Amino acid sequence: MADDFGTYGITKMHKETGRMLRENNTYVNRADYVYNSHRDYYKKVLDFHVEMSLGNVPNFSIIHKFGRNANVGSTFAPITQSGFYRMPTSNTALEIVSNSADDNASGIGARTVYYEGLKEVAGELVITSNTVTMNGLTPVALPDSLIRLYRWYVASSGTYATQSSASHQGELTIQESGAGDIWSAIKANGIFKGQSQIGCYTVPSGYTALINRIAYSVQATLEAEIIFMQRNGVLNTTAPFDALRVITDIDSAKGTTSVDFVAPIAIQEETDLIFMGKSKGGQTLPMTIDFEIKLVQNG
Repeated sequence: MADDFGTYGITKMHKETGRMLRENNTYVNRADYVYNSHRDYYKKVLDFHVEMSLGNVPNFSIIHKFGRNANVGSTFAPITQSGFYRMPTSNTALEIVSNSADDNASGIGARTVYYEGLKEVAGELVITSNTVTMNGLTPVALPDSLIRLYRWYVASSGTYATQSSASHQGELTIQESGAGDIWSAIKANGIFKGQSQIGCYTVPSGYTALINRIAYSVQATLEAEIIFMQRNGVLNTTAPFDALRVITDIDSAKGTTSVDFVAPIAIQEETDLIFMGKSKGGQTLPMTIDFEIKLVQNG
């Protein structure tokens, strides 16, 4: 049998319930089908998550978030390479810079960098992305002022990278204009990873985030605490403010472990999602977090 609506023996919909019917009037699970608006037909979904990843499910998308902080101490810090997840109350002008002159438009290092984040437009958090050309030791302004930055990476390089030849030559930093507060960094130690590794996210206006699973990694011989927190009402900038509150508290984190939720945690629009960690034994330790978001467009 074919996979398409018109040739799968499905010829009509129940006029009251909208449920799909086969030729013999038996019901079809509508969740097994998605509508292809470009070709005006229903297609059978063989694997819902695969179809989402391929962009074939309207109003659904997958966001894979992962963060790392190599220097988590005895006070809570975001699980990001820089140790920060900046949360200003308005759009902020930013710039990018390297500590190597070779990260420039014609150099052997990073030539361009791509970023994703949110900006406030007419009272809404709007997804924005862009590419910026590096200029080595000289800061370059990002084309967009942002209220949140949750992903960025090296988009093009002057080097065909290998395990011993990196795509960027120095540590890359996004900071507030005028050499201000650091927002995020891509470190230049060990293997140069070319990616921001920000273990935090903010849900844009008009969307709901669903989270089924989180995974973390801490040195097996040490113990840490990891908290997953949310703050609704990002654009509520006058008191009383929405509280920053815990969703999950992993009090004795060791080794590599995952936490699964039978029903997904639903996070409403305009909400910050922040993973933070701290060492429980006073040592400084590396920590990673990994979580997958199903982003659903509301309405």
